[in-house]
Amino acid sequence: MQKKRSIVLGGVGFIGSHLCRTLLDRGHEVFAIDIRDITHAPMLRKSLHEASFHYIHHNIIHPFGIRCDEIYHLAAPSMVRYNRALPVETLRVAMVGSIHALDTARTEHARVVLASTGSIYHTEHQVATNDTTAATTQHLLVESKRAAEALHCAYRQEFGVDTRIARIFNSYGSGSDLMDQRVVNKMVVAALQNRDILIEGNGEQIRTFCWVGDIVEGLIQLMQALPTDHTRIVNLGSDQEISILGLAHRIIALTGSRSRILHVAARNEDIRRRVPDLTTTHRELGWYPTTSLEEGLKRTINYIEKELSERAGAFCSWIEVNH
Repeated sequence: MQKKRSIVLGGVGFIGSHLCRTLLDRGHEVFAIDIRDITHAPMLRKSLHEASFHYIHHNIIHPFGIRCDEIYHLAAPSMVRYNRALPVETLRVAMVGSIHALDTARTEHARVVLASTGSIYHTEHQVATNDTTAATTQHLLVESKRAAEALHCAYRQEFGVDTRIARIFNSYGSGSDLMDQRVVNKMVVAALQNRDILIEGNGEQIRTFCWVGDIVEGLIQLMQALPTDHTRIVNLGSDQEISILGLAHRIIALTGSRSRILHVAARNEDIRRRVPDLTTTHRELGWYPTTSLEEGLKRTINYIEKELSERAGAFCSWIEVNH
């Protein structure tokens, strides 16, 4: 039986690397396309030696053509420091990159899953204003994803490309780069180093956090779902709510940290509550996250603690290692 050929755009990223590893474990031939070096993906360090894994250094703002059965479009310069410093590149990856992915899917008769964002839903801070500068910096990633969603729906409507969209809410887990800017990752690193944990505003903002393995399973189930006559759109995330301040206290308790919690100025665009409605997802895919926050945090802490220890050991002198 021929292996299914899967392309993962943004395959070196946090979710992308987990997705690549899971697909490899399930017998797929995987093509990870990314502009980042493969060494930035701890989950894929050993995969380069596998015959079924192919890492391709490529920016999807340029065309690509690979024979494939399915494409997972996770590419996005989503870190805050990237989408604010490189606004044009962010939009090009979302829009031009989506066109190239969709053109490949059209040629290969492949399915496409777009990883969008839960932030695409309206917030209480969307107020009519003439301040276009604020709109293009604060909501740049959201608008780029909105455009990408429109493109995927348009290709479905005009060309019959089988497109599906996953709006992903906050995720976390092991296998991330230690410089990852996700809130759980930042807090755990700070707690393990007994550094101050900074919280914007009073910390009463309500969020949910979904284990990365559950997100990956949701993406795969979305890809495998039966075709429909429209672009299927689902939310992926946890619906177990916790405040940012509560999250910080829980991480400090689990790590036994001496970190202090310091409050800094709140962001104007920060919303009070962001929680996904999983009703449609559960009905259409049968998907629901299964990893509790407590268990996921313990796994994440163990992983980051090991990574920090190995990094510290790498800088030890010969005398320190031998005494």
